[in-house]
Amino acid sequence: MAEYTDLIMVVGCVLMFLAFPSFVGAFSRSDPPRMGILALFMGGALVVYANASRPGGYSVAEMPDLFIKVLTGV
Repeated sequence: MAEYTDLIMVVGCVLMFLAFPSFVGAFSRSDPPRMGILALFMGGALVVYANASRPGGYSVAEMPDLFIKVLTGV
C-alpha cells in the first residue's frame, strides 16, 4: 500500500500546483476560477488522504525523494 500512497501524494501535489495557472487564466479572462478551485480541492483531498494513510505521515523534507522515487519507479 505504501507505493500507492506515495503515488497519491505526488498526484495530489501536482494537481495543487496546476491549479495556480488555472486561477491566473480565469482571472485574466474575468471568469470564475471553477476548474482551479476543483483542482485545488481534489489535490488537497488526495494529499490529506495520502498523509492520513501512511503511518507517521509525510514530511516536507522527504518530498523531493518521494517525487524521484515515484517518477523513476525505484
